[in-house]
Amino acid sequence: MRRSIRQQRDRFSLYLLFGLFVLLPLTVVFGHKGVAPWLLLASLPAFVRGDFWQSAFGQLFDQPDLRKPFFFGFAAIIFFCFWIFLSGFWSPGGAPSLALYVLAPVLIGGSVVWFSLHLTRTWTYRLAYAYAVSIAAGLAVLLIEGLSDGALRGMLPPEDPSPNRAKDIIALGRGVTALAPAIFPAAIIVSFLWNRYASLALLALGVGAAFFNDVSANAVAILTGLVIAIIAFKAPHKTIVATGWALIVLLLLAPLAALLPVDQIFQSADGVLPPSWLHRVAVWQSVAARIPEGLPFGFGADFARAWQGAGSMVNVPGVAAPLELIPTHPHNVFLQIWLELGLPGVLSFTAFIYCGMKVLVMANPTKPVVAALVGVIAAIAISMSVEGSLWQVWRMAAMALAGMGTALAYSFQRSWMQQSK
Repeated sequence: MRRSIRQQRDRFSLYLLFGLFVLLPLTVVFGHKGVAPWLLLASLPAFVRGDFWQSAFGQLFDQPDLRKPFFFGFAAIIFFCFWIFLSGFWSPGGAPSLALYVLAPVLIGGSVVWFSLHLTRTWTYRLAYAYAVSIAAGLAVLLIEGLSDGALRGMLPPEDPSPNRAKDIIALGRGVTALAPAIFPAAIIVSFLWNRYASLALLALGVGAAFFNDVSANAVAILTGLVIAIIAFKAPHKTIVATGWALIVLLLLAPLAALLPVDQIFQSADGVLPPSWLHRVAVWQSVAARIPEGLPFGFGADFARAWQGAGSMVNVPGVAAPLELIPTHPHNVFLQIWLELGLPGVLSFTAFIYCGMKVLVMANPTKPVVAALVGVIAAIAISMSVEGSLWQVWRMAAMALAGMGTALAYSFQRSWMQQSK
């Protein structure tokens, strides 16, 4: 009887995931923020299994040891979230609940990764296949939308009266952002299922969707991830270490943006860089210049939104009207951590990255999985550096979606290799 109940539960869980993979392309096209509730639903199959609680949390708390990178990394990210909670009490924005914006995707993302690592051989194949097809379908529809000026979105209310349907096109760009990190594990899965040419076709599809949907950061992220992934095939271990240290350096040196010569950049890059990128240069310089004033504890979670109310403006080349010097967030997660969370946030996040790097090295994944992994990290790093925010849950969910795909690629190759022996 108990075995029958278990079988029904597992069958329902897997059918639920199949249904979610069918919905994912529609989600990224019609509402990129829906990736967050999508991830929540995808986590249910793990949360209803007793072995998840025993295995995942049992490994953490049965023998807690700060000398173990996995436990120390978990403790670091939990402290990071706790510090967000505390900082909300002195932030002008007063938002302790923002801690959940990071904590929930971390825990839920961990659950879908765990589930993807604990599947039978048959269901590993089926879900990996579904994941790859879903990502490819999402990119294909986004490419069609970019080429057709948002034809599908134009069929749904409310009507967008803006010139060239600007709001809809930007939303489609965010849809590409949600899928960009997931391209790399999907491409590796495709190479396992078919061949490298199909994998390259998927990557080309992603690049096309990025170029035709008006968010240039997506194209940069995908191309950067592709370069790092190629390098990983030559030196997998060193690439993991180098990628991890690159993230740490980006975080620790972020305040040096205060030295950016904004006026000179405006003069030399006018007509070369898009106005949106020039605007970011001014934002980054202004945010970095204010960081020392808030040290050591930072100004508190969501301070940038309160700072925005000061109404400071900047004239950006190529834009007729002045733009806000401080938007709702700094468009750089590393600067945001320094500004709002201070040294405790910086140090705990650095510890999380370092421990994550150690865990991945100790796991010793195969070259294709390493390529997928570092491609994901590189794409996320670019997004974090030029447009991301800690308080956008859908971005965190997109990271977890890519993590799920990487875990499926790992499980798929492990099962395939065992079967071929």
